[in-house]
Amino acid sequence: MRSNRPGVNRTILDNLIWLGGSVVLAFFVWVIANFQSDPIQQQRFPERIPVQLVPDSGLLLTAPSPQARTTSLVIRAPRAVLDLLTAEEIQVTADLSGLGAGEHTVELQAQLARQPATVVDMSPRLMRVVLEEAATRQVPLKWIISGEPPPGFSRDDPRFDVNLNQVLVSGPASQVAEVVAAQVALDLSRQRGPYEADVRLTPVDAEGNTVSDVTLDPQIVHVSVNIERRDDVREVTVRPNIQGAPPEGYVLSSLTYSPQAVLVSGSPAQLAALPDVLSTQPIDLTNRTTSFELSVPVVLPSAELLLLTDQAITVKVEINPLTTSRQFEGVPVEVIGLDEGATARAVPNQVTVLITGPQPELENLTDADIRVAVDANGLEPGTHAVTPTVSIRQGQIPSANVSVLPAEIDVEINGSAPATQSP
Repeated sequence: MRSNRPGVNRTILDNLIWLGGSVVLAFFVWVIANFQSDPIQQQRFPERIPVQLVPDSGLLLTAPSPQARTTSLVIRAPRAVLDLLTAEEIQVTADLSGLGAGEHTVELQAQLARQPATVVDMSPRLMRVVLEEAATRQVPLKWIISGEPPPGFSRDDPRFDVNLNQVLVSGPASQVAEVVAAQVALDLSRQRGPYEADVRLTPVDAEGNTVSDVTLDPQIVHVSVNIERRDDVREVTVRPNIQGAPPEGYVLSSLTYSPQAVLVSGSPAQLAALPDVLSTQPIDLTNRTTSFELSVPVVLPSAELLLLTDQAITVKVEINPLTTSRQFEGVPVEVIGLDEGATARAVPNQVTVLITGPQPELENLTDADIRVAVDANGLEPGTHAVTPTVSIRQGQIPSANVSVLPAEIDVEINGSAPATQSP
């Protein structure tokens, strides 16, 4: 029995060696299969990754700008990992702890939440940062009137809901030092009564330019401005004084004027006695046959009153001729364009012509001024339906609407055929 033990041990050892070799071989086969099905790839991530920069308390990051705080990464990982990797799973930071105010160059560090994946390149890898001490201080609230109330109205100074009209400005010390006021611009040009609104404040420097990278507290304030009508000024409606009428055959189509109200200055008693409507000097439409525009003075009932606005208004008057229609019966039809030796007859040889146009011109129109013709040019012998044309001599009605009854005329052509026309 003892003589067989070395052989048994040898057999067990050989089996273990074969088993270990099989496991190793299987592992290598598994690794090769994985590499073939999910190969390792290296590529640039399609999005730029924001860099997280957090300075110590009491410091503010003033450079680079938020838009420039990004970097581009080249990542090496299995294809399946690259396909699933998102920007939210990538974190890029720089350690700003212990850095004081001033300019520094820091190294960027990237961490990937999805494994296995590594960053093989980063652009940029170093970033220049500028740190400034944070500062806060009170600045006065300043208002400017970009548009005063309309003439005839007065205003008080604006009032705000901020204690002592002071606003807290905060930000980098260099920027805070430039701010001299928190400003608001008020446009009151259309206000005819008390004005109230919530307005946004703007930090400005000594020259009135906006200062960036600072914040105001509060950013929005409530403002009220008392606006009242002046006792020595009254707004009065104006009406053009139209006299006469256009001659027969013409009509006043429209009348517009501007301004339609004026401001009159005077004592309260004089203003109270003013009529509700003031007239202009007369505008005579007699013998007016065309549109026109003119400036006409406003008439005040007393020489002691004064117009604060323009002394005259602009009046536009549109005058047009009346439109009417006339019917001309028995107008002869002329055949034109016949070839030499050919004859033609129009059926019917007389038509009715209906003309619509300005009345004064139609009244002077006679039968002799109207010509109706049918063109036989290019027509073969036989009977043809032709549309007549109408011409009015001397161009008396350049834009007239003309109708012919009947609308088509039969033309009977006899004789030789017309000559061929050259194109």
